[in-house]
Amino acid sequence: MTEKNEKEFEEAKKCYICEKKYTDKDKRVRDHCHITGKYRGSAHQDCNLKLKIEPDKIKILVIFHNLRGYDSHFIMQQIGEIVKKHTHKNNKGKETQMNINAIPNNMENTWHSCLVII
Repeated sequence: MTEKNEKEFEEAKKCYICEKKYTDKDKRVRDHCHITGKYRGSAHQDCNLKLKIEPDKIKILVIFHNLRGYDSHFIMQQIGEIVKKHTHKNNKGKETQMNINAIPNNMENTWHSCLVII
């Protein structure tokens, strides 16, 4: 947290999530994004705990750059096993099998640069 974030937290009079004023009994917390780490605001502890990342709605792009050598083979095998066991809803709401999309440097070095979309 920056000094500015800390000052905003100390001066906050209400929860940024429910917008209700704090009482003496309220437990205040510093809410932050668990993906970016950025401070979002002062919140009631209960309001903060109710916030969740919804994996069905949020997709995370994973990029391997210069994935080389012996270990890359095992990593990609494990990712392949995980992908086989899962499905997701596409843009049209249809349940589809997950897949891996790879962008190889050349045909000999398929996994050197790999884009994995799960």
